[in-house]
Amino acid sequence: MDSSMEKSLLTRIAWMYYVQDMTQGEIAAKLNFSRTKITRCLAKAKNTGIVEIHIASEYRACLDTEQALKDRFPFLETVVVPAGNSDAVTKEGAGKACAGYLENILTDGDVVGIAWGSSLYEVGKFLGLKKPLNITVVQLMGGLNSSETINPEEIVKQIARRLHANGVWLNTPAMMDTPEIKKALLSDEGVKRVLTKATSCTKALFGVGDVSDDGSLVISNALTVAEMAKLRDMGAAGNLLGWFYDVNGNPIHSFVSDRVISVPFEDIKRIPHKICLATGSNKAVAILGAIRGGCMNTLVTDEVTAQEVLRLARQ
Repeated sequence: MDSSMEKSLLTRIAWMYYVQDMTQGEIAAKLNFSRTKITRCLAKAKNTGIVEIHIASEYRACLDTEQALKDRFPFLETVVVPAGNSDAVTKEGAGKACAGYLENILTDGDVVGIAWGSSLYEVGKFLGLKKPLNITVVQLMGGLNSSETINPEEIVKQIARRLHANGVWLNTPAMMDTPEIKKALLSDEGVKRVLTKATSCTKALFGVGDVSDDGSLVISNALTVAEMAKLRDMGAAGNLLGWFYDVNGNPIHSFVSDRVISVPFEDIKRIPHKICLATGSNKAVAILGAIRGGCMNTLVTDEVTAQEVLRLARQ
């Protein structure tokens, strides 16, 4: 085959593979070649410059940030996405990336613990398994406090629907008015069954909350602004499923601890694969504390937030 014919063939194969999204097997069948030959042709197309692969600069920077996080926290797997031109766009991009990550790691028989929050709502929008799996989804935290912007049950149920999963619901408020009411609820057999089931989770997906007056627990009316201020005075840097901790990930026992209905903090840490989805530089301190406290194996976030986490970690 002369060089011009070979170049034409290589270009055609590369076009079918990279532009038309045909598999190597489909191309081999169409051209009556072996799959091995198609693999060799694609490699040659790259080596000779027919195919040039470029990574957009914004994604290249994200890869650098991922590696920096890995160097700082060797135990942590990271997925870093570009920051958008608004918080909503950033949150949607991270939610989409998290959905793709979750789809790739789910296996038959998984029991997946799910928290709630606006970031997880974005995950639910993009989830879709290619093949059915026997999965159970367990709600890790109560969520019936009144709110116009957050509907916790719907977020968890949306994820369960998209995974075609069996659902186990914790039908209680996130935060009780008094410790006595919490104690009474925890004695209920249905609530105990859900919390016991949560201890068998193989994976968990959750966000972390900051301690600002705009935090999700305040927005959802689970806590008042005054109560959040009191938690900040106690050294709180963030919360995970309603459990507050300091910048080093040490749990803070407070009035909230006696009122929150959620899987216990130490039980969350024992779940084998913990995925944290959190965006926004305002959450950087909360993310850092959760990392230091061993509360996550995987972090999905945006580049700006990741860089702020790194900056704080170097201090």
